[in-house]
Amino acid sequence: MASWLVCCWVFFVQVLSFVAKTKGGKVPAIIVFGDSSVDAGNNNVISTLLKSNFRPYGRDFEGGRPTGRFSNGRIPPDFIAEAFGVKPNVPAYLDPNYGISDFATGVCFASAGTGYDNATSDVLNVIPLWRELEYYKDYQAKLKAYVGDKKAKEILTEALYLMSLGTNDFLENYYTFPTRRSQFSVKQYGDFLIGIARSFITDVYKLGARKISLTGLPPMGCLPLERSTNFMHHSGCLEKYNNVALDFNGKLGAMVAQLNKELPGLNMVFANAYEILDNIIRQPSSFGFQVAGVACCATGTFEMSYLCNQENPFTCMDANKYVFWDAFHPTERTNQISKVPAVIVFGDSSVDAGNNNFIPTVARSNFAPYGRDFAGGRPTGRFSNGRIATDFISQAMGLNPTIPAYLDPAYNISAFAVGVTFASAATGYDNATADVLSVIPLWKQLEYYKDYQNRLKAYMGEIKGNQIISEALYMTSLGTNDFMENYYSMPGRPSQYTPGQYEDFLVGIARNFVKELYGLGARKISLGGIPPMGCMPLERTTNIAASYDCVERYNIIALEFNDKLKNMTVELNKELPGIKLVFSNPYFVLMNIINRPSLYGFQVTGAGCCATGMFEMGYACGRTRMFTCTDANKYVFWDAFHPTERTNLIVADYMVKNVLAEFK
Repeated sequence: MASWLVCCWVFFVQVLSFVAKTKGGKVPAIIVFGDSSVDAGNNNVISTLLKSNFRPYGRDFEGGRPTGRFSNGRIPPDFIAEAFGVKPNVPAYLDPNYGISDFATGVCFASAGTGYDNATSDVLNVIPLWRELEYYKDYQAKLKAYVGDKKAKEILTEALYLMSLGTNDFLENYYTFPTRRSQFSVKQYGDFLIGIARSFITDVYKLGARKISLTGLPPMGCLPLERSTNFMHHSGCLEKYNNVALDFNGKLGAMVAQLNKELPGLNMVFANAYEILDNIIRQPSSFGFQVAGVACCATGTFEMSYLCNQENPFTCMDANKYVFWDAFHPTERTNQISKVPAVIVFGDSSVDAGNNNFIPTVARSNFAPYGRDFAGGRPTGRFSNGRIATDFISQAMGLNPTIPAYLDPAYNISAFAVGVTFASAATGYDNATADVLSVIPLWKQLEYYKDYQNRLKAYMGEIKGNQIISEALYMTSLGTNDFMENYYSMPGRPSQYTPGQYEDFLVGIARNFVKELYGLGARKISLGGIPPMGCMPLERTTNIAASYDCVERYNIIALEFNDKLKNMTVELNKELPGIKLVFSNPYFVLMNIINRPSLYGFQVTGAGCCATGMFEMGYACGRTRMFTCTDANKYVFWDAFHPTERTNLIVADYMVKNVLAEFK
């Protein structure tokens, strides 16, 4: 059968950074041209066999409905539109369910199976690129009639235009049919396509487009269909096709540079997704995937469109484990490219993944039953029955499902390049807090980070290393120990400060820490607040006079401290050019869970799962404790101090959706 189309990716990092340089980053609409990598359903209403408006396509889309997108869920333009705050999905222009009121903020003219070359669209009778341009002209007329000439011109000028095509020209046309091969060498054919791309962009520019993202080719020799036929190399990637993609991408990049010089006011980027997709395919586990050689749908070797259907019994259950959905197209998770290349963590036991395992301290959890619900049922040093919040956040950003501890010898710089935690259980902002149980103080975590920077640059190169450092998401989570383990447990600090003065003292340390991180290149920082610490089982256990209810004076301290941290983030965002500092406050979401546990599926809030759940943590929460619960999912807390994996997931999901979404 004919080999045709694959995915093309759009880099959020490149797209967003270029838009940020133009008119304050204003994007009123997303306008899309291309092939099946970005077709939202135009092929549903034309006479072609190339369709995907049936299950299991769309099974993970809103409502579990097939839309004509060649994916189990959403595709790159949808995520890009959402990232700009426009809307969660970009509709197809030919879809009768939508009208100009919908298209005013985003519209897709793409057609699966098309290419730059008209001969490519003829193969499966789909919409050629010139016809997509005609639809765009029709759209312009409708838009002007709907919002008026002035507003329409503003929308068309400020809109972000996405182009994603070219793979079909090679796989569906050049390497499948003899006509173009008899006319052009592969390099000449690439030049022929570049000429068409140049003319198309010039035409769109004349029609008002100024912000354009042009997507290059993926490593098309690594698509499951191409690998399944590569018997001579044990179903490995077909490097001949990959080399063609690299050569063509080089020409596209040069053309983009030339047009930016030639066309006044044009801001065009070349979104070259080849390297990142190649890395994911060759090292899937580093990105949280399990399968890259075959796809989820059917046998995953050659099926797409009608061969990928509801009747096939081999389709996988969980597409998130797969890089590819069908033999040509990525899964929704692969499409959701994050603009965050790494998650870098500082803090205490809420985010420690095991650093304390490798220092002389009693503040450890590298023994059962800790980690019993972690992969393999193994204790890692996380103070939880499973994963912690930063693990879930990393996965939500499209990175690894877990973030390793920097001191863990089982990991190296290749793993740390996409995520690392320097956190140490029982530490705080105050050095005196770290001294209580001989753990890693915050200043030492920063020293480890400096060492990490040197190792990263040696591994990735100076340019790539600096890019990761500036684009990474930095997360901090500490402060609770400063109050519960230090101020309210030891005599030193209360003799020096009132509670309010101690809060100010800690905020000053936090301010200096953020400024030091900024000085080292960090720009995207999430500063974590402290939870309702008076509601931890350990504190409730001792609150006998109030019938074991939450200790309100501790909660009031948490609220006061969080307000001061939040105010500090506002000040630093004004003070430090280019910083994006957000305040991630877990207080209210946790308090809501504690006050209304049944709404979240919990049964127990006043005690932890481990041992009696009243005062045990660390070594007191050990394998021999006979009272440990059998199902931690019913409990808000795992031990007397720390949440269960399920609570961590809920908090992480809240933070991603309500605070960290701008970083995705």
